[in-house]
Amino acid sequence: MAPPSRRECPFPSRRFPGLFLAALALLLSSRSDACGPPPTFVAMELTSRPKPYYKVGEQVEYDCKKGYHHFAPFLTHTVCDRNHTWLPISDAPCVKKVCHYIPNPAHGQAILANGTYSFGNQLHFICNDGYYLIGKAILYCELKGSDAVWSGRPPICQKILCKPPPTIKNGKHTFSEVDVFEYLDAVTYSCDPAPGPDPFSLVGESTIYCRDSLGWSGDPPECKVVKCRFPVIENGRQTAGFGKKFYYNAAVMFECYEGFHIIGSDTIVCNSNSTWDPPVPKCVKELPPSSTKPPTLSHSVSTSLATTSLTSSVSGPRPTYKPPVSRYPGYPNPDEGMLDGLDEWAIALIVIAILVGVAIISVGLHRYLQRRKKKGKPDDTAEYATYHSKSATLAEQKS
Repeated sequence: MAPPSRRECPFPSRRFPGLFLAALALLLSSRSDACGPPPTFVAMELTSRPKPYYKVGEQVEYDCKKGYHHFAPFLTHTVCDRNHTWLPISDAPCVKKVCHYIPNPAHGQAILANGTYSFGNQLHFICNDGYYLIGKAILYCELKGSDAVWSGRPPICQKILCKPPPTIKNGKHTFSEVDVFEYLDAVTYSCDPAPGPDPFSLVGESTIYCRDSLGWSGDPPECKVVKCRFPVIENGRQTAGFGKKFYYNAAVMFECYEGFHIIGSDTIVCNSNSTWDPPVPKCVKELPPSSTKPPTLSHSVSTSLATTSLTSSVSGPRPTYKPPVSRYPGYPNPDEGMLDGLDEWAIALIVIAILVGVAIISVGLHRYLQRRKKKGKPDDTAEYATYHSKSATLAEQKS
């Protein structure tokens, strides 16, 4: 049988790779002679739809974006150059639109937050002392359509004026005849004479002033009788603030007697409710140390335990701790007495040692001098006698 015949492919396998490479080379060569997409800008945009690549010499046009306007004579187009790059341009031809100029308000200032009137910026308003702002304190330069406009009307600065301050019961204020008060005008309150034996006290700030458009700097004071009871403290005494009667803001100081300590504040003040603030303190017996330490024992018990401790040191084991002694003021402390006795004995021993040392040195020096006399020349006395006799003989001969 004859072998089956092969069907020839219209594109032989040997020719297909060559054709594919040729087409790819043609495509790359056509793109290598072109520019890529044109540059983008903040203030400009293309007037036509961008393409993936452009031929050499091809030109594109730009237009200013919304909120910007063209500023001649800068160019707004570019061309694909022979080196396959776009000729350099910038978005300098397009500048931001600005809102109209707003001057400083009377008795105030208009301050640009970013230094320009272009859209997106803010304008802040402040008033001078003695004036307050009526309107919006901040305006924004915004885009409406293709124009830049402010977000509202500029505010004004109005002079600060206050109505007369409130009147009070049992008292009055200065300048009661004035109907309108200007900025920082002040009034002072005072109380009327009381009908009874105790005077009225002015409770609160005596002076208030016209602060701003909302009114005065604070609430007015009140006039009323404020009288606190005579303060009494047991086991203590008063040291300051003496008086027969104690009215508003009267201050008193206390201290406790020896052996007592104060609970509370040593200084109290008569407040507007006719009570002492803080309350009158108390003087109580001084308490022993905190419960974290062993309990305090009396002197007799402490002495008994100390004796037991000394006895047990000979006949049995010692206790695990030495009980503490009393800490009351003026109470004798055996440990402190023992330490004082030890200090006195130490001083006495030092003095005795110094005296003994001086005595030893004196005795040694005396013995040393005696030995030196004994070891001296034996003819010293004889020579002195012979010299004395010769002197006497010569004297007689001369006479």
